[in-house]
Amino acid sequence: MKKTSLNLTRQALGSLSLCLLLSSTAPSLTVAQDLKPVASPAAKEKTKEQVKINIRRHAPCNLFNTTQPVVFEAGIGGLPAGTSQLDAVLTDESGREIAKKTVSVEAAPGKGSTVSLDFGQPGRGYYELIVSYKGKNAAGEPIDASSKATLGVMEFVSRTAKEVRDGGYAFGLKWWGGIQNLREMEDAMTKLGLQWTRIIQNEGGKATTPGRMTTAQILSEYPMNAAIKVERFPREMYDVERYGPLEEWEVKYGKGAWVLKTVPKKEPYQAWLREQIAAIPADQQVFEIWNEPWDKMSPEDFAKVCQYIAEVILKDRPNAILGPNLYGNTSPYEYDLKLIKAGGLKGMKMVALHPYAGSENREWFRGYRKWLKEQTGTDMDIYITEYGSHSTPEGPARRSEMEQARRVVRQSIALYAEGAKALIPHWAGQSEKTPTYIEDWFGFVRKNEQPKPVLLAHANCARLIDGSRYIGDLWYGPGVGASVFEKNGSQIVALWTLGTEGKAGEENTARAEIEVEPGVPEVVVTDILGRENKLKAENGKVKLTLDESPIYLVGVAPSMTRVASKDLREDRWPKPAKPARAVRISKKLQAEPVLDGKFSDWKGAAELGLLNPKVAGADCSGTGYIGWDENNLYIGVDVRDNEMLNKESRAKLYRQDSVELFVSTEPRDSGRGYGPNDHQFFLTPTSGEGKPIVGEVTDREAGVVEDVKGAKVWAGPMHKEEKGWAMEVAIPWTSLNGFKPSDGRSLAVDILLNDADTSHERFKLKAVDSPENFSVIEPSTWGLLKLEP
Repeated sequence: MKKTSLNLTRQALGSLSLCLLLSSTAPSLTVAQDLKPVASPAAKEKTKEQVKINIRRHAPCNLFNTTQPVVFEAGIGGLPAGTSQLDAVLTDESGREIAKKTVSVEAAPGKGSTVSLDFGQPGRGYYELIVSYKGKNAAGEPIDASSKATLGVMEFVSRTAKEVRDGGYAFGLKWWGGIQNLREMEDAMTKLGLQWTRIIQNEGGKATTPGRMTTAQILSEYPMNAAIKVERFPREMYDVERYGPLEEWEVKYGKGAWVLKTVPKKEPYQAWLREQIAAIPADQQVFEIWNEPWDKMSPEDFAKVCQYIAEVILKDRPNAILGPNLYGNTSPYEYDLKLIKAGGLKGMKMVALHPYAGSENREWFRGYRKWLKEQTGTDMDIYITEYGSHSTPEGPARRSEMEQARRVVRQSIALYAEGAKALIPHWAGQSEKTPTYIEDWFGFVRKNEQPKPVLLAHANCARLIDGSRYIGDLWYGPGVGASVFEKNGSQIVALWTLGTEGKAGEENTARAEIEVEPGVPEVVVTDILGRENKLKAENGKVKLTLDESPIYLVGVAPSMTRVASKDLREDRWPKPAKPARAVRISKKLQAEPVLDGKFSDWKGAAELGLLNPKVAGADCSGTGYIGWDENNLYIGVDVRDNEMLNKESRAKLYRQDSVELFVSTEPRDSGRGYGPNDHQFFLTPTSGEGKPIVGEVTDREAGVVEDVKGAKVWAGPMHKEEKGWAMEVAIPWTSLNGFKPSDGRSLAVDILLNDADTSHERFKLKAVDSPENFSVIEPSTWGLLKLEP
């Protein structure tokens, strides 16, 4: 063996060993996606030689038990003959070097080599490994290459699915989101103790392609429990008599959307569903109806679907825990109450929710559960079948991977404390297609199926509190979270603080200094990724600096936690005063404006700056105008935009270049959702129909957008040198329930500008004077428009 040099930067690693294996043939290895082998420009120009380094993925998903050494094999091809040097550097999530190995490799012409890199047992955490080469070819020209792998270390568990249910374990991870090696991913989840998932009732169908899995396989080959999503139906069950020819329906509402947005024919659907459910293992008893139906069908239609499904499942599985996916809102104008009044919760035992950022709002969770009991007379279980965060690397939504981890862990702590029966974040994998689009970056593992920090942070949280009993919260002043759990006789305190939202992609620097009295001479402090540090108490106290990454005090005395309270203090997370809604004045237009894309004849109209500070002005920015006379409400926009794009169908016009117009002729100060006098319009300069559209959303749930009768529109390029587009629209008052305008009256009117290019997904730009809490579904946040002569 050749000599190696080893540089240790962390005592916790202990002794590290190195094994170098040389092979006469290059093995078949997986190339790490993050850093592909790259040759220097000089090497590309002057030689065809190129070094390639492939780090073989360690199953499952580059995860290691704390009791096993971290060992990787790397295949190297293209090395010049003779002795070469490779560097292997292991770092943590902050980029801090944990260990470095310099390896000598002997290479023969045309032959590949394999090295085995053994880093011992670095302890719990998330790590990144970079193996690199810098050298010269026979002509003395530089050649370099590198490859990167991410990995995690955490205790592995061994629990049956029944032990998970009986033990009250709740942590999991949603299926699968682009994962190709499904069995490897499921192996990773079960070893990390993330043994709840969410899958559709006929995942994979009856016959699977190689590598795929059916619902039955997912739930029987590994010790997994599921909230089984009952959704979709075959084409032959589409109700032609009710909805008309399928081809015509799809032109209006989108190809394939019928499977989610229409009510199937009852008898054939129930017969088909009975066969589907019979194939699911008998011990699986949790069934969730549909996914986010509030933007797919009316609550009355969804109530029918719920009862169709309940009749089948409860007949064959009377103990099933069955319930719909609901919105989680108690407003009389919102979806949930309408569904309940239509009988949709009859016979149900649970509700599934997708709270995402709202997951940390424990007051909301408690209030909603209490409201459900008031409406149904039953204590309903709540299953969280989607929540989480993303790590979008670019654009206005930019967010770091560690910020994703912090948010998910805080959400999990809050939801577990409030008694959610399952915590199933969204989701395992990610497509990574568009760097500005959040939906492509929710994964817990990368596209190459190697872990992100959030996977280890979530697993560490599960290790510490899953299966525990929530005791209450301690008080260390405003802005400090301190939740107490008891597990296997040990007291655990989760601690963190929160700051205000910073700029996109910037790490929040919130800090809080506190003192705790652990009641023991020494306490173990565990960080978000599982690394431990022992702190000795001085005069009975330990000083801690908190940030937005939760830490855990493990093994504190029961005396410390006896004062914990389950009451939610209003002053723990002080709420800012409700922002004042914008108030705008629009003077009556003296003559009907000429609709030509010019706004010189809109004198007296209210003007709105449409901006997003996170979006470059040349990419999209604009001015909005709101005017009126006795016949029409006038809406105009002058938009600076580097590309005018909208190819969407009517139900999805908002996804690309468009204006969303919100009008309430009966302004109110509270209550989410749309009442009879609240209106939403889509105004688009172009569309998938090849023309401008002035449409009103007449059925929000089903996505029905109908042309506004009597409306007038001009749409086209901006009358300026800059790229962009403009629209002028006249909407008759008759389309607003016959509202009668007059001097001194007020409406609620607001505008949201959507921008999308072929290079990025939708950016949203609201009026600069709109409050931070502006919401498309909360009319009380829309600006007041005062009509003046």
